[in-house]
Amino acid sequence: MVRKKSLSELDQAEIKLQTLFEKRGALNQEASVFRQERDLIHEAKREITGRIREIRVRRMEHIADARGHRDKRNELQRRGKEFIEVKRKLRGQSYRSAGEEFRQMKRQIDDLEFRQQTATLSLSDENKLLDTLKSKMRRLSELEALKIGEDRLAAEVMDLDAEITNLFAAADLEHRAAQEASEKARELDSEMDVFIPQVSALALEGDHKHEAYLEAKARADEVHAKIVAMREKVLAVRETQRAERREARELLKAQNRSVRRNLFDEKMLEESANDALRALLQKGRVEIGR
Repeated sequence: MVRKKSLSELDQAEIKLQTLFEKRGALNQEASVFRQERDLIHEAKREITGRIREIRVRRMEHIADARGHRDKRNELQRRGKEFIEVKRKLRGQSYRSAGEEFRQMKRQIDDLEFRQQTATLSLSDENKLLDTLKSKMRRLSELEALKIGEDRLAAEVMDLDAEITNLFAAADLEHRAAQEASEKARELDSEMDVFIPQVSALALEGDHKHEAYLEAKARADEVHAKIVAMREKVLAVRETQRAERREARELLKAQNRSVRRNLFDEKMLEESANDALRALLQKGRVEIGR
């Protein structure tokens, strides 16, 4: 039966380190996907927010336009009411109908003049007629002055009536313009009401994607911290093994040197013995085979 080879501490550490690298890469990829989705959502939200901002600018323009027309309408109505009050005061002035009395007085004078010219009168009657004629002529002059003032007042009232009519007509135009501008602003409000929920939904979804991105990034950072620790462990094990291999090589080298040295010493001894033996043989002190 073949015994399964067990993994060394370094092999286990390297396998664990590789697993952590792969896990960190997967988490970073997951975080990158969440970040891209978040950015796309934020871009869509920015686009809609930009449209809302444009609508708000147009809405404020219409509101300002409506306010301007209302201010003009109010000013025109104010001036119209002032002219109505002026007209009321003019009409309240104590003038009699001088024009009709002037016309009656003029007919009476014409009758008196005609009578003076055609009738046969005594001196006394003619003097009375002349006195009456002079009196009526004086009254006619007074009535003429009154009539001029009355005509002028009537003309002023007519001018006021025309001005009042024009002012209130212009005020009505400004009122309609204000209503149209306000209606346009309300239409833009309805348009914004469509976009605002979309922005809220996108903001909520973007927040969720951002939270998911932060969570995945935090998990990747945790794995990265484990990678740093495991890498230090692998490096330490490798350094230990390298030190052990260096020590083993040094021991082996020392042993080899010792063996070589010992072998060298034995060879030198053997050669010395052989030299001594040869010297003894030469001197005849050693006999071989005896």
